[in-house]
Amino acid sequence: MPERPAVLPATQELIARIAWLGRLRSLAAAGVLVFVEVGRRTLGFQLDPRPIYALVVLLAGYNLAVALTYRAMRRRRHSGQSASGAGWQPAGPLARFLLPRLGPDMVYDREAGQAAVMAGSQIAADLLILAALLHFSGGVENPLRALFVLHLIISGILLSRSATYLFATLGVALYAAMVLGELYGVLPHYPLSAHWRPDAYLDPRLVGTHLFLFGVLLYVAAYLGSEIETRLRWRERYVVALARELAQKSDRAEAAYQELRTVERAQSEYMRKVAHELRGPLGTIRTALGVVLETPSAMPREKRLDLTRRAYRRSGELAQVTQELLTLARARSNSVAVMRSPLHPAAVAAPVIEELRPQAEKKEVALVVSTDAVPEILGDAEGLADLMSNLLSNAIRYTPSGGRVDFHLRQAEGGLVIEVADTGIGIRQEDLPRIYEEFYRSRAAREAVPDGTGLGMSIVRAVVERHHGTISVESAVGTGTRVTVTIPRG
Repeated sequence: MPERPAVLPATQELIARIAWLGRLRSLAAAGVLVFVEVGRRTLGFQLDPRPIYALVVLLAGYNLAVALTYRAMRRRRHSGQSASGAGWQPAGPLARFLLPRLGPDMVYDREAGQAAVMAGSQIAADLLILAALLHFSGGVENPLRALFVLHLIISGILLSRSATYLFATLGVALYAAMVLGELYGVLPHYPLSAHWRPDAYLDPRLVGTHLFLFGVLLYVAAYLGSEIETRLRWRERYVVALARELAQKSDRAEAAYQELRTVERAQSEYMRKVAHELRGPLGTIRTALGVVLETPSAMPREKRLDLTRRAYRRSGELAQVTQELLTLARARSNSVAVMRSPLHPAAVAAPVIEELRPQAEKKEVALVVSTDAVPEILGDAEGLADLMSNLLSNAIRYTPSGGRVDFHLRQAEGGLVIEVADTGIGIRQEDLPRIYEEFYRSRAAREAVPDGTGLGMSIVRAVVERHHGTISVESAVGTGTRVTVTIPRG
């Protein structure tokens, strides 16, 4: 049988109502005993208590059996086991008749069907026992016949409309059989004695009894009505809270979906940029090598060397892009935090400076280095070396001949400060917000230095974020740029 979702809240509610009905029936059994004893001892009722007590014992025993069955159902439900023990199964035909109607796509499970059959059997048994109690305690003389109405109210709470009409018909049939059987002598009559007298209305005990019983019936009806109202209001609050929760989850799902779409668009744009950056060098290399291979002997040596140099230069650019992409990916990797270890910032900076000093000398740019006595910090040495290398490389590249680049390591409260300042071309204010974007190079940067990947500052920011640090950039066109990075000590 295919899996189909059960109406779990409805099943749980029905089982809970069976427990509530059991408590009402226990109170009813106690009320019958009180009525019989008070009637016999104070109101003059001439009743034979034996059949009435036997019916009370029958009611109590049946109520105990129902309570034990209910407890077993509750244990199965809490343990996650199905009523059948073989997976989900729908309710049977009798249960579907007894259960309240649901939507066309909602089906009760077998456990709900068992609960409905149990509730229906209790109501039917109660109607039969009530008719027998009335028979042994005055028949048509007994004012407690109104208890039939209370049972129909309970049926309306628990079961379907069709089942409630069926139990109404059963109640009418049982009461009619009792009173007509006594009328025509088929059944013996057990009078209440004190009730049917011409001056009965003058008997204070009889008037008090009727008032008491009338009050009991009204209060029981009020209890049932308020119980229904309370459950309806609770359900309304539950539905409102559930709708609010679903709306919040829907909003979160929509926000997550939009965020996912943003990430997908960013990834697509990133891949487009990567492909664009790789396509240029690869195209140049392919073209140059293709020309050399097509005419290897007829081509002049100088032209062949020129094409080979061009391919070599472009392959170097391709290698640089690939290396910086790998560096950026590493800087953004979650493994960086795990790789942190104690290090001396000056020791990390020394090889970076020595590697880039020839580049500065070739451009005739003064590279001034100053390092204070900075204590040991906890960090990623390779990542910090990438950060320093990109900051210094950018500063040297965009500083004209005769300019100056200052590299300063110093200690600040709580960590390390890396400061790189140059007297280069500077960055326009409108370009500053975009300097961390992958492959972004401003027009001034492209005009000053045609070659470049635009990944340097992206790598710098990724390393700073992995170390939970901060970065700030101050720049003015024609004056230079100052980048300040702060790395926490721990």
